[in-house]
Amino acid sequence: MDPDRDLQVTRLMPAPVATLWRCLTTAEHLRRWWVPAPVQVADLIIEPHPGGRFFTHMILPDGGEHRVDMVILLAEAERRLVFTDLMTMGFVPVVQPLFGFVGELALIAEGQGTRYVATARHARPEDAVRHRDMGFHDGWGMVADQLAALARTMA
Repeated sequence: MDPDRDLQVTRLMPAPVATLWRCLTTAEHLRRWWVPAPVQVADLIIEPHPGGRFFTHMILPDGGEHRVDMVILLAEAERRLVFTDLMTMGFVPVVQPLFGFVGELALIAEGQGTRYVATARHARPEDAVRHRDMGFHDGWGMVADQLAALARTMA
């Protein structure tokens, strides 16, 4: 991890890797934890294979809407999911990405649970600073906690 360009959140989850993988790669589960409450998910599409679409349509508490259309770069079953906002489905480049990052959600078996490591890698330090200042640690930390709560009900 590059401390100047990368941001990271990690949690020890009280669930097996297989359960967390389902939560990461199944739209019906992902929509329940992927955005920080009280933001709502209006639509979510995930195609967990290289080149697959990863789309989220969010409704903000003030009624505003936000859409993020990304692409899956790598999906290693029960190990890691890698995606980016630099491209959309089919590896089509984005003219102006939201953050310009590559995200990785890694799952590592640890004791009776799973270590969840969420990393956002940025090309430039100033992009990481902007992402951090927009609430990366609070937001990604909150969704990690929401994931843990959901996984507890499924394990």
